[in-house]
Amino acid sequence: MNWEAIGAIGEILGALGVIASLAYLAIQIRTQNHESQLAATNDWTNQWNAFLGSFAEHPNLSEIWVKGIRDFSVLNPTEVIQFSSHLGRFFRIGESIHDQFGQGRFDPKIWRGVERTLEDIARFPGVKVWWPTRSHWYSDEFVHLVQPWFDSDEPQRMYFDQIQPKPEDGQGQS
Repeated sequence: MNWEAIGAIGEILGALGVIASLAYLAIQIRTQNHESQLAATNDWTNQWNAFLGSFAEHPNLSEIWVKGIRDFSVLNPTEVIQFSSHLGRFFRIGESIHDQFGQGRFDPKIWRGVERTLEDIARFPGVKVWWPTRSHWYSDEFVHLVQPWFDSDEPQRMYFDQIQPKPEDGQGQS
């Protein structure tokens, strides 16, 4: 065997080493991306649970929420602050998740569930009145995403039977 053959074998072994290193790096990046997605999902789950938990911890907030999503104008000044703070928190969580989804940190299945929830909340009459007073607080990209839901005449589906105003006694009956 001459030096040229030994050199060629060395180059081949070096190339195989580079390929093995690249394969290892790809596996590490995939694992890191998966861990990043899990961390983002866990963070979102904690934020969402805290948001929902506040209704259980503060029953009066549930009353304000129902009043506000039905008709923003019936809220007194204190209720406007509470409702606006809570609704703003809800949409801020949604904006954050949308941003992370755009960066590939969320599985599309998770984003789709969040998107449907945002859409349902955006269709409530009181929320449609509230949105123009606060929409400038959100990124242009997020506003562009959600604005069609606020502009839509399609009724919301969340809580439909539970929170719709009840007909007055004798109304709607023949």
